[in-house]
Amino acid sequence: MKLRHIEVFHAIYLTGSASGAARALNVSQPGISKVLKHAEDTLGFKLFDRRKGRLVPTEKGIILFEQVEPVFNKFTELKSFASQLADNKKGHIRFAMTPAFGLEIGPKALAQFSTQNPDITIEVETLHSMEIIKALQKRTIDIGMIFGAPNIPGIRTTVIGRTKFVCLAPLSYKLPNKDAIKCRDIETFPLITLNEKSVLGRLLANKLSKAFERNVNSRIVVETYYIAKQLVRQNAGVAIIDKITGFSEMTTDVQYKDILDLVDIKVCIATRANEPSSDDRNNFINALRRGTQQFLKKTIPSRE
Repeated sequence: MKLRHIEVFHAIYLTGSASGAARALNVSQPGISKVLKHAEDTLGFKLFDRRKGRLVPTEKGIILFEQVEPVFNKFTELKSFASQLADNKKGHIRFAMTPAFGLEIGPKALAQFSTQNPDITIEVETLHSMEIIKALQKRTIDIGMIFGAPNIPGIRTTVIGRTKFVCLAPLSYKLPNKDAIKCRDIETFPLITLNEKSVLGRLLANKLSKAFERNVNSRIVVETYYIAKQLVRQNAGVAIIDKITGFSEMTTDVQYKDILDLVDIKVCIATRANEPSSDDRNNFINALRRGTQQFLKKTIPSRE
């Protein structure tokens, strides 16, 4: 397939009609139909069936789209990059962070850096840790911000801070009357836990199992700590989450407790090893480091 075939096929697939694709691509409908026919003739099979004025992808069209989508995305990214070069942009940074950093640390650091460096464009994604590692390996991002420092060939991780786990509970729950508690202190409460897809999820599950001396019986299992925090606010149970999620957009409708028997969590910047850096990227990483260190100075709010 030619790039024009891919562009038209992608537009028809998403809009469901030649007219919709024509509007999306700002060309004539006959032109779209002509390119589609040429693509089908070249491939030797139909990409769409015509039903009641709609173009419905065939089985082969659906399978082909799965392969075309990443190619189209890469092509779109290339056009965007070329446009930036044409506009004489100073630099371009592709950045991804885990959801916790997207609540407060990331946006503040990004806003500050962007204000100070208006000629640098930044693409931002929110991904889970291993998705960030894969994106670095595929070279679809330049810098990642994650919890933990996985030892993966070709990936460099730099620790820019250390945080802790905290316990969040509804105000109505009677936790021990002290600032710091142990995991066993929450054993009898309904628990909201993170699934074990992430490093933190697996770490916490193991620690709780050892503390309880049994498997953890979670009332609700979630994918992100932000959801766990919101569930605590709705009186659904108790959650142990990272301090960064807990203290981002800090609320007064839950109680916070430090956890004594859990290890610290590393906050890391991930990049490709053996790849030359640049002043732009180094300055951006320093902005993230400063934002992280400033955030980690937050303390549990007093209720007096």
